[in-house]
Amino acid sequence: MSVNVRLLGIAVFFNLLGRGAFMASSALYFTKFAGVTPGQLGLGLAIAGAAGLVSGVPFGHLADRRGQRDVAAALLILSSLAGVFFLMVDGFVQFTAVAVVFTFIERGAYAARQAVLATLTAGEDATLARAQIRTIGNMGVAIGSGIAGLAIWVGTEAAYMGVIGFNAASYLICGLTLFALPRIAVVPVKPGVARLPVLRDRRYTAATLVNMIMVIHFAMLDIGFPLWIVHHTDAPNWMAAALILFNTVGCVLFQVSASRRIGTLESARRAWRLAGFLFLGTCVLTGLTGGTSAVGASVLLLVAAGLHLYGEIIQSAAGWVISFDLAPPEQNGQYQGLFTTGFAFSQMVAPFVISTLVIENGTVGWICLGAAFALAGLAMTPVLRIADGAPSATPHQKETARS
Repeated sequence: MSVNVRLLGIAVFFNLLGRGAFMASSALYFTKFAGVTPGQLGLGLAIAGAAGLVSGVPFGHLADRRGQRDVAAALLILSSLAGVFFLMVDGFVQFTAVAVVFTFIERGAYAARQAVLATLTAGEDATLARAQIRTIGNMGVAIGSGIAGLAIWVGTEAAYMGVIGFNAASYLICGLTLFALPRIAVVPVKPGVARLPVLRDRRYTAATLVNMIMVIHFAMLDIGFPLWIVHHTDAPNWMAAALILFNTVGCVLFQVSASRRIGTLESARRAWRLAGFLFLGTCVLTGLTGGTSAVGASVLLLVAAGLHLYGEIIQSAAGWVISFDLAPPEQNGQYQGLFTTGFAFSQMVAPFVISTLVIENGTVGWICLGAAFALAGLAMTPVLRIADGAPSATPHQKETARS
């Protein structure tokens, strides 16, 4: 593992350590101690999510023009400052205002950080390096969730506030750690080149849209499985937590090894297609658990979770190759900004898709969702054959983008 990959891994670990703790406990804090009702919480998060949709591309463009490492670090530090204001929330209006500011900055920071990752891990072992970083990040999420569990167990306002402060500190540590990375040279804008060429890149935009559909699969784990298990099966309720733990441990153990075989656009295309069918299998098996015994439902859910785990691992690796290799090195920021915007939009709509369109329609809903995944898996093949709207980067070009 190179020094750059190790430093990026440390930065991501601390960031997701705090974020994992925050995401697992913040809803309880805001609804119990900050004067926000569950309905208001959902509305506020939706408004904040919409604000985050418009920040990725402009902040990514800023990173290209002012230096990816420096802009990413600065935005992460600003995210830390914004996160502190969650401690002062008292009511819906304040919560929404803080959430909007935090999400707007944090989404921009994520786009800039992805640009840093794309530039500094470019080369022959890029997919492996990104798999290592994701594995380290998953460890952070797992430990952070355990920290949140301790706060929930204690149950006091001070314990929850400690988690919020810890989350803010995690962004600060991540930002400061990035300054230890090599400074990335700014590539001058050529005369006559469009300011935001990513918006004219048909292939990259189409890939972003396909990815937007595919990454809804993440919501199956923390929304779909729990709701379905509790309300529609005879499986024990603790199966929901067990499947999340199974997924987290599986990603830590197998992400690196599974990613070694996915390093080119062709291998990414094949992996993406396979992931779509694996998610189809996950959905079909999950939908069949409604009319089975507790033991039968548990077995089917475990097999479904196994299919989902492998699909997630190879889809993530394929997504890195597609999003990074199709982006010109001098415009990594704005390109990653667009790709992460698709992911943010999916995160915003996925809870509604899973809880309303899928769960309420039972087995048919699950089969329809699975069919959508399979189609998204197939759709990436013609997308990658679209003529470039902007020149794609070669590995050699990406190497020259480094400082």
